[in-house]
Amino acid sequence: MNYSYVLGGLAVLFFFMLCAAIQVGRHLGGRRGAGEESGGAGAAAIEASVFALLGLLVAFTFSGAAQRMAERRNLLVQEVNAIGTAWLRIDMLNPADQPALRQLFRRYVDGRIDYYRHVADLDERDQIAAGVNETQKEIWSASMQAAQRSTPPFAASYAGAVNDMFDLSAAQTVTQKIHPPVVTYVFLCFLAVICGYFVGLNLARAYRSALIHQVLYALVMTAALYIIVDFEFPRIGAIRIDQADALLTAQRDAMKDPAHDTR
Repeated sequence: MNYSYVLGGLAVLFFFMLCAAIQVGRHLGGRRGAGEESGGAGAAAIEASVFALLGLLVAFTFSGAAQRMAERRNLLVQEVNAIGTAWLRIDMLNPADQPALRQLFRRYVDGRIDYYRHVADLDERDQIAAGVNETQKEIWSASMQAAQRSTPPFAASYAGAVNDMFDLSAAQTVTQKIHPPVVTYVFLCFLAVICGYFVGLNLARAYRSALIHQVLYALVMTAALYIIVDFEFPRIGAIRIDQADALLTAQRDAMKDPAHDTR
């Protein structure tokens, strides 16, 4: 499934929902008439509270989504560094065990690259992650056998590096699945629609239709929600972190056999 089209379609639908809420507010406000504005101060206080709650929720959701994206990017950098360290420490093991381990490492990194390329496809990425986990088991089993035939201090240093590499991989996989509850976005959309209704009520008292105000409100709120979701899933929309994946690809390109200089 192409989630970019899904996200774009939802954004267009939400835009028209806001426009419809404004029109409903204008219609009901026009029917109420100018003579029914008693208690306007109390109504204004309610509207101000709802708008303030909307602004607060947008700010917190936006900030949280941006922070989670930054954490995922930082974890990727740490994972690449851990892979590079473990790869270099293969040299500390028994020379006879090194070629098989290097081949397993290349396959493992290929799987991680494939995982990040399909991370927006929720079903495909889980299948790829399962294959990577199997490769991890093979690497660990081969590493433990190689450690028994290597100098203990060197073997312990290598095993620690491999363990760090696997831990960061697991942490990255978990962070890809951590998102706010769906009810948060539902409530945010609900508040935006309610505020659109209030906008319509206030525009009903204006002498002009103020079409530009209606469109701007709907456009700004749609853009805000789109960016928030895009921060949460930065590979399905306009926000991309593919440049961070280039670090992992560069690490894979550097993983050559020192004896034969082949991949």
